[in-house]
Amino acid sequence: MRRRRTGQVMLVAAGLLNLLPGVGLVAPGRASAAYGVDIAGADLETLMRHRALLLALVGGLAVLAAFRPRLRAAAIAVNAVSFGSFTVIALVTPAVNTELTRVAWADVAGLLVLSCGAVLLGRQDT
Repeated sequence: MRRRRTGQVMLVAAGLLNLLPGVGLVAPGRASAAYGVDIAGADLETLMRHRALLLALVGGLAVLAAFRPRLRAAAIAVNAVSFGSFTVIALVTPAVNTELTRVAWADVAGLLVLSCGAVLLGRQDT
């Protein structure tokens, strides 16, 4: 029981980390500050808002999956891809700014929390 609850808390925590950028959907200026980039023009703002929506969906799935075992495999997979892909892209891109480096480290932490949650939940609830 304790193992399952701890795993659920970790899945929720990882989900919230991916949900957090969803604020950029309604407040693009927040994304600009968080990523340290100038969101100049409607085109870039649209792309950043779309990114915020997708991350919110991914994070929301993890939060939901903490309480719906049948969704866990998919939620863990898409959240891991989300965290891991940004981290890799940031690593291979030269001269990434300080804010994006901080976001990449947050994604590393999110991936670790997600992985620990996945291990704790295991296959016990499927």
